[in-house]
Amino acid sequence: MKALTRIVLAGCLFVGCGGRQTAPPRAERVVDLGHALAATDPSWDGAPAFARTVVAAIDKDGYSAGKIEVEEHFGTHLDAPAHFSPGGWTVDTIPADRLLRPAVVIDVTAKTAPDADYRVAPSDLQAFESAHGMIAEGSLVLISTGWDRFWPDRAKYMGEANGVKHFPGLSAEAVSMLAKERRVAAIGIDTASIDYGPSTAFEAHHVSMALNVYHIENAANLGQLPASGFRVVVAPIKIAGGSGGPTRVLALLP
Repeated sequence: MKALTRIVLAGCLFVGCGGRQTAPPRAERVVDLGHALAATDPSWDGAPAFARTVVAAIDKDGYSAGKIEVEEHFGTHLDAPAHFSPGGWTVDTIPADRLLRPAVVIDVTAKTAPDADYRVAPSDLQAFESAHGMIAEGSLVLISTGWDRFWPDRAKYMGEANGVKHFPGLSAEAVSMLAKERRVAAIGIDTASIDYGPSTAFEAHHVSMALNVYHIENAANLGQLPASGFRVVVAPIKIAGGSGGPTRVLALLP
């Protein structure tokens, strides 16, 4: 009888004891923070990085199916710590609870508009905290630069000239503050890298990934989010041993 009582009570949570179905609570609004994968999207070096081949069609086979080939770091994607840190988490070993995180957005669009090589500095983080409170441990910090407005035009998005890329990122000092002092779970940005375009040593990557802080790169629609008070779902392709993978990223707004 006790077991039956527990079953009935559990059922009341979703069906209702009066027999009327009740939906579980859900977010009021969901914002998609990624780009759809397409062969025409900008890759890091300009070479093709994605292909989808049709292997079955409904009119011929009665169902549709396709085969894809894609680089791990293409489109909206996750950088696993193993990307730069030996022994760091690979995509499949990032703890699941690190992929559903409270998040904040630091908006630097006013500074990147006149300066394609702008790097977020500790002073930007301090200004955010003065206005919105300290960044909580375990948060996902999203950097809104406005660069997603250039997607998928590679020439504008990468800003490459004479072999040097030009787009905003974060300074190693800012990443150190986030990873070491605030102990965040992840950093995301709407550019091709958390390191700014001219970087060749990827200084910011080395700081964060040594501490198992993962990245979201080539994000989108960060300008549609509030500064805080929401959560983000990060759902990468779960590649065994992967250094990264294309990722669906969703903001859950109350």
